[in-house]
Amino acid sequence: MKFRFSAGAAEIKAETPQKTQEIIYLFSGGCQALPATSRGNIVIMAAMRRALVLIVLLGAAPAVPADEKANAIADEMMQALGGRENWDRARFLRFTFVRQGRRLNITWDRESGRYRLEAVNDSGVPYVLVMNLATRQGRAVVEGRPLDGAELSEYLNVASRIWAGETYWLLAPYKLRDPGAVLTYEGEETAGGTIQDRLHLRFENVGLTPGDQFWLYVNRKTRLLDRWRFRLQGGTEGDYRWTGWERFGRILLATERLGANGDRILFEDIIVTDSLPDEVFTSLAPVNP
Repeated sequence: MKFRFSAGAAEIKAETPQKTQEIIYLFSGGCQALPATSRGNIVIMAAMRRALVLIVLLGAAPAVPADEKANAIADEMMQALGGRENWDRARFLRFTFVRQGRRLNITWDRESGRYRLEAVNDSGVPYVLVMNLATRQGRAVVEGRPLDGAELSEYLNVASRIWAGETYWLLAPYKLRDPGAVLTYEGEETAGGTIQDRLHLRFENVGLTPGDQFWLYVNRKTRLLDRWRFRLQGGTEGDYRWTGWERFGRILLATERLGANGDRILFEDIIVTDSLPDEVFTSLAPVNP
């Protein structure tokens, strides 16, 4: 196998006597995790370096003409966020996703795929889960009761979906140049006296919901994301401002999303670091990294 990794996405070429296949995964906002037994075209592999760990076998993505202006703006935004090198070095991410009274405490090792989730289930009962997103193996306790069998599998599936969705809400600006992401420049707009460059983001046969589309409004002065609109493959639409940009470690992250419909998402307790104790990903007891 030949491996080529970018930050947050992995492209693997498998040489066979018949043909070369490309396996590309792009984690997007509409991405849904599937059980490991679902269909033969879902492959789970460990990512070796700063890569996502759920990989979808889709065949070779067709070549798409590059929009040089859109890609240049995406590169400028990456630089404003801290730069590609610093993003690649941001191994561990920890944050609390807060929305409509729901709190999800997420810790993720981008290098190995280890993942910890502390949350409450639909019945309001707290649980703790640790798993590896590459192997889909993990453990969980609900109010101290260990889970197994089908119940554990369901919690692992839910946790995978939470990881895919909530990390994209936090990290989307870092994903614009991933394989399969197609950017188009759609002109400029002015909001509150601020000039914004509008980019259209779609996907070419990557991810589990390639029909998702996003419109990104990039501040021409700061080169940070001011706002995004989206229309997901399932029909869901949204319009949110990205506010509260702060530095965590060597990179910038926005701590608040304000929806045109009144919805509000907060990212609290953010940690970006090069190291965390192993017990964060092995213990089901409370830990303080």
